[in-house]
Amino acid sequence: MLAVDTQTRSLGAQKLAQAQELLRECSLDAWLLAVRESTERPDPNLRFFVEQEFTWNSYFLVTPGHAVALVATFDAPDVVSSGIFDEVLTYKEGSRASLLRLLEKADPKTLGINVSQGDALADGLTAGLRDDLVDALSGTPYASRLVSAEGLLALLRGIKLPAERAILRRAVDETESIFDRVSGTWRIGMTAREIAALFHGEADRAKVPTAWSRRHCPTVTVGSKSPIGHVRPSEEPITNGCLVHVDFGIVRDGYCSDLQRLWYAASDKGVIPPEPVLRAYETIVQAIELAAKALQPGIAGWEVDQKVRDHLTSRGFPEYAHALGHHLGRAVHDGGGVLGPRWERYGNAPYETVREGSVYTLEPSIHLPAHGLVSLEEDVTVGAHGAEFLSRFPRELPILTLR
Repeated sequence: MLAVDTQTRSLGAQKLAQAQELLRECSLDAWLLAVRESTERPDPNLRFFVEQEFTWNSYFLVTPGHAVALVATFDAPDVVSSGIFDEVLTYKEGSRASLLRLLEKADPKTLGINVSQGDALADGLTAGLRDDLVDALSGTPYASRLVSAEGLLALLRGIKLPAERAILRRAVDETESIFDRVSGTWRIGMTAREIAALFHGEADRAKVPTAWSRRHCPTVTVGSKSPIGHVRPSEEPITNGCLVHVDFGIVRDGYCSDLQRLWYAASDKGVIPPEPVLRAYETIVQAIELAAKALQPGIAGWEVDQKVRDHLTSRGFPEYAHALGHHLGRAVHDGGGVLGPRWERYGNAPYETVREGSVYTLEPSIHLPAHGLVSLEEDVTVGAHGAEFLSRFPRELPILTLR
């Protein structure tokens, strides 16, 4: 684990110190983060350090021993007051000359910028601003030293500091409580859309955003006819003997939760769910336990995913059509790697190795045509010897007696 001061520094300062340590591991001499009109076109990584918008070209140069912000005059006061950067430089008419002097002083042989073909969260530099940067560096040695910072960003986003993991745990705990309160109000005949509205009401009362678009957060699947995927809840009603599945998360203090829960609805006490449902749920529980045990530092993401796929097929179920899990943090799909198959759509992400301190979701699924979606999603953090559950992980299918 990285030796970052987590006692006296703000979280922004801690993440900046972590970035400085990770530069060496990524063979980068410096990292240059550039933004403009960042309210409309934010870089997802700048908010690790400062929660501020920038109108004009702004540059943040991070080296192992120094961190400098170069911003327009009117943006400087709040950057200075943050206390994050060793230096805050300003410009009035244009940034080019100041940027060149800054680079000449640091003289990095490799200069990481936020461009990536495979990692959306490492691709925050707009095409126009990159062209502007290349033009500014034309005729200098630094034009040929620009490289992708995607390796650095995968680690910076993926390896959570203790303070980040504490916030994530609070977000997960709060989400579990929302599930408890909402599911206790359901009745026979209530529709998926009405269920979603209850979750929105809880989020609004807690004054927290949903972890992804409210259009389909939560995603609610009722019975066998509800559409499955990133879709808005529809009008399927809860009926006696149906499955109710909900995928929901919140953003608490800038960090996301992401949980899936499943219930069997019954009108009488003592009802036993159908054997295919129980067997599928048992298989999902086993799959998550298998994944959690395999999720150890050094293993590639695809290897964890493959173990779960093999388990499902050995039990006679088809493979799920998605990844087993993803990083969780500032974004609901965070980090650079994925616990997923070696499919074209995932690029190099499945080959990234698991790191201690990372937080992942584990979400295998089985679709039973006669009953609906059987799936859970648990949030876990990677320890030295395997995963620790942040979520409760209901190992037995909850049965709701509804009227």
